[in-house]
Amino acid sequence: MTKEGTAPAPYPANPAIVDLNNLLQKVLQSRESVHNTSKIGLQLELAGNLPHAWANAKQMERVLLKLIVNAEEALGDDLGRPGQIQVKTAVERGRIHVLVIDNGRGIHSREMARLFENQETSIELTACSEIVRDHGGELYAWSSYGKGSVFTLELPIHVGMEQDVQLAPPPTQQGLFGKRILVVDDEVHISRLMSDVLETQGAEIDLANSGMQAVEQIKAKEYDLFICDQHMPGFSGERLYWSVKSVNPELRQRFLFVTGDVLNDDTTHFFMRTGVRYIRKPFRSVELVTAVEQALNRSQQLSS
Repeated sequence: MTKEGTAPAPYPANPAIVDLNNLLQKVLQSRESVHNTSKIGLQLELAGNLPHAWANAKQMERVLLKLIVNAEEALGDDLGRPGQIQVKTAVERGRIHVLVIDNGRGIHSREMARLFENQETSIELTACSEIVRDHGGELYAWSSYGKGSVFTLELPIHVGMEQDVQLAPPPTQQGLFGKRILVVDDEVHISRLMSDVLETQGAEIDLANSGMQAVEQIKAKEYDLFICDQHMPGFSGERLYWSVKSVNPELRQRFLFVTGDVLNDDTTHFFMRTGVRYIRKPFRSVELVTAVEQALNRSQQLSS
């Protein structure tokens, strides 16, 4: 992530104005015969008037092609359901988003932990991630094993080309710089992804993979915020909340919950009763940063 008004560093080689909608349509057209032969359903949702990116067109085409092929490979004959790929483009908080969603096998948590950093098992995804970083962007994924995956490509908008687009400012590092945050989640790949995002914003991150481990860390160290998965085996996030509150009631204001569940009556009652903020999985990195900034601001206001 880069600060507003600054150029990405390092800069992409041979950059040009790129229409990602057109580039996506070109890539998908090249895969049309594969989709027809394999009976893969394609759902395309391209945002109208999508702002241009400032990118190396060939490199970005390579990244988009890899994401499509990766989704195709996740779909197999043994899934017991029709293969489906969704491709979406949108603008979120001043950045272009391309989402490639499949209902395939999903990715195991032990592979997700460093999906874009393993040269042995995912060399092409690793290379794509490096290309995207060179463009000042991000490439990340969410997956539910056995149910599918969502790959998200974020890129900066080419400033000056879309004067009529009203852009919300991207998150800045000042908001989280020096903040101490404990991330509590039994899914290691999710906690590491959150850690990576928040550390780029200047936060100091500790990880706990269980509620019990979190209790010990909270006793030993002071934190500005606890980001906690709602459902963990054995010692749930809700149980952690009540345990911390019973010891120090003021700390209840420092919780931000992460939940992947559809909000049922019990969950809704818990959030309404406690007033704790929460964010739904899967979420984009900018959504996580925004939720953390809001939770920190609220905690400071209630403490003052």
